[in-house]
Amino acid sequence: MSGQIHDVTLENLAGSPREVLGAVFWELADEPEDLDARFHKEEWFSSTLLEWGACGKLALDEEGDPIGFAQYAPPSLFPRLERYPAGRVSPDAVYLAYCYVSPAHRGRAVGSDLVRSVARELVDRGYRALEALGETDSSGGWVLPAAFLARNRFAIVRDDPAAPLWRLELLQAPAMAEEASAAVTLPPT
Repeated sequence: MSGQIHDVTLENLAGSPREVLGAVFWELADEPEDLDARFHKEEWFSSTLLEWGACGKLALDEEGDPIGFAQYAPPSLFPRLERYPAGRVSPDAVYLAYCYVSPAHRGRAVGSDLVRSVARELVDRGYRALEALGETDSSGGWVLPAAFLARNRFAIVRDDPAAPLWRLELLQAPAMAEEASAAVTLPPT
């Protein structure tokens, strides 16, 4: 990818891909019929940025147009996880809820670049792992595709026939801070 990846802020959130601005699958336990998804997405980012800090990445192309988006935070901030049998995220991990790449830019390592950017930040913040549910049937919903997670060196830690929990180890031991960059360097996919 020759564009850039930025932290999502309240100022640039509106410039995210419209597909993710309209998605609050993980942020709400249930979606009411009269849901204003953009409002809830902004509200979630506002409170999470204040409470926890950076929780999203925005990938832009060379012209500055949005092409990808990742959203992550402690699992307690994603109530929909409770509906999944394998959704118990480890206490030393952060949950990767969304990793979306616009269709025209898929297959160009944008998703892998987003995962690397999230992983580097989490290493700097002292987390040991990034976890995500991965769909084995690729129904096109908001659960990440298992094949994408496997290509990005995630491994299954809690199996489930439909959506196992996958884990990307960020560091082998806390004392290995100098090796943090090597621990999260992934081959392009």
